[in-house]
Amino acid sequence: MKPIYWQQQRSFDRQRDARIEVQNGELPLGDNVVVLLVYQPKGLSASTFHTLSHLKSEGFSAFVVLNSPVSDADYERLKANSALIMRRPNFGYDFGGYRDAILHLTAQPYALNSITCINDSIWFPVFPECDHLPRMLNVEGEVVGYSFAKSHPKRQNAHVQSYFFMFKGSEFLKSADFQDYWSTMKVSNSRYMTIRSSEMKMTRYFESRDFTIGWLFSADDMKAYYQSCADQDVVAAVTYLNAIGHHSAALFKDVSAADVAKLRETLIAGLDSGRLSRNVIGSEPAMLFRGIQFAAMKKSKSYNYQMQRRISADYGICDCFEPSVASEVKAIARDFTPEEKATGS
Repeated sequence: MKPIYWQQQRSFDRQRDARIEVQNGELPLGDNVVVLLVYQPKGLSASTFHTLSHLKSEGFSAFVVLNSPVSDADYERLKANSALIMRRPNFGYDFGGYRDAILHLTAQPYALNSITCINDSIWFPVFPECDHLPRMLNVEGEVVGYSFAKSHPKRQNAHVQSYFFMFKGSEFLKSADFQDYWSTMKVSNSRYMTIRSSEMKMTRYFESRDFTIGWLFSADDMKAYYQSCADQDVVAAVTYLNAIGHHSAALFKDVSAADVAKLRETLIAGLDSGRLSRNVIGSEPAMLFRGIQFAAMKKSKSYNYQMQRRISADYGICDCFEPSVASEVKAIARDFTPEEKATGS
């Protein structure tokens, strides 16, 4: 099927100038730019404007990429909170939008220090205040992920996750390797192909060219938390794994719920071996948001993320979230019935 998908891209590229519109917003374009990919065909959420306000407060310029139409009123609000806005067809999922935005930025005489890509499959930041973007600027490496997917300790298929990553260094952004990656990138309207050819290959592409890969969060943060957290937090983590029906929950079937030391040992060993999920953003919410202060939350409809939101709402974990984010999380959580989802009824 690959030739069909790549033919779609060639067709799109031939018509790109006619199919993409870029306009200036009302804010100046600084040297640290965030490409914010937005696909919200039912209207823009309040949390989107929280994100834009946060970017401005942290000194980052927003380049909003619209993969769906918006109302005139929403567009005017975006202009007031952005430096640039791109309207484009929803081709190529998030990487299609990232690609077009980066090709536009690098074709202009801008003096850029960093380009960060964030898509609206997440709420960010979930907290009213957050210093994670400035912290990413200080992480060593030209490519820095908000989180690093490391499904196995040997780093097979390890990659920065595509919902949030940063490129930094003015020379790196001007390099032939950076330009070639985006100009020759293969994107399509196949989600599977986009993940395989873009998200998972991006890290290996730059790593193989001797650029440094960094990240803010990984499974190591989860492990460090579980090594020192209170006993009830270990029990909460194991309870969460059992609640989402995760295959790795079988690790605990022969461990007494009262033997917290053994539960902790099994939890840490599972992370070390890769038998437990090492996906940080999909982890138990008390650890994630109270423990390691992770500031992104997935909007995915997958069962584990719905359970994560439901637990966050039921146990007051999201009460410390920014009000618009907390309101949206709670509204979605109310519509989710775990029993029905679990039984498939």
